[in-house]
Amino acid sequence: MKTEIDLLYRALTKPLPGQKAQRLMSPSVRFTSNIKHDHTKARVSSVLILLYKKNKEWYIPLIQRPKYDGAHSGQVSFPGGKIEEGDRSLLDTAQRETMEEIGVPPTSLEFITQLSSLYIPNSNFMVYPQVCVTKQQPDFIPDLREVETIIEAPVAKLLSPSTIHRFKREINGVQVDAPFYKIDDYVIWGATAMILSEFLSLLKNSDLFTDRLSHSYSACNAPECR
Repeated sequence: MKTEIDLLYRALTKPLPGQKAQRLMSPSVRFTSNIKHDHTKARVSSVLILLYKKNKEWYIPLIQRPKYDGAHSGQVSFPGGKIEEGDRSLLDTAQRETMEEIGVPPTSLEFITQLSSLYIPNSNFMVYPQVCVTKQQPDFIPDLREVETIIEAPVAKLLSPSTIHRFKREINGVQVDAPFYKIDDYVIWGATAMILSEFLSLLKNSDLFTDRLSHSYSACNAPECR
């Protein structure tokens, strides 16, 4: 496994493609809320992309949020949340939230890198994705108040072009055309898909994976929020 982890480090610590990769999975419209936020006062949050081995294959966990009265009700996301008093770093935030939401202890994780930040206009969060790896297959314990389902997503499947689809729908009175990743019956779109796109773009040429990320669609990209 050490050789494989070395290959992950090598791929994920290359220069970040940033917005170029994120925009490949951007919806046509990113702001669909009725409340206009001041992005200069965005709240800081951090999420974790956790790599682990299961049945000789690399996976990352995603979570489906319960339905609630909020911007991200029922959506698929990474474990994570807003920075809190006592967090020493953005990595601390992501690892603490991961422990709280899906029961994976920080002591089992090795930090690899931080990906490009991403602003989420609907909830006014600036998100900083952290990437870690664990040598142990996690024993997930979901917090049912915050997690409806834990989705174990194979990285090789996420890298396959056949996993990418599109939808067109009306959201809060706004017509949205969005690419998404489909894992089983779960739809991964929006900010989560944009973060995933940068992550996968770094892994696409790694010797660990035979599938290649080849976006075969013309993404309809939203302008950055000003």
